[in-house]
Amino acid sequence: MNIKTLLQRIQNPFTPKHKLEDEVVLKFLNVLEKARRDELSCGEMYTRLDEFVETEVQHKDAGKITPLLREHLEMCPDCCEEYEALLAVLEHTKAE
Repeated sequence: MNIKTLLQRIQNPFTPKHKLEDEVVLKFLNVLEKARRDELSCGEMYTRLDEFVETEVQHKDAGKITPLLREHLEMCPDCCEEYEALLAVLEHTKAE
């Protein structure tokens, strides 16, 4: 099954079926490719994690400043665990 056929099959079943133009399919594929390029690897996350946590400790919304980091933390349990540990250490240090 090709992408064009798949997209046509998942369209809302209550709307009349119409043929997807090749240009629409190519634009959809470009969006998917861009989203893939925008993803962060765990390695990239670890190099920026300290900055992200420090921003949160300063009571700034790090998720708004760096949304890709927040998104990665929501999807990756290993990085989230590292984030929570680092946050706990910094908050404990700040409290003293």
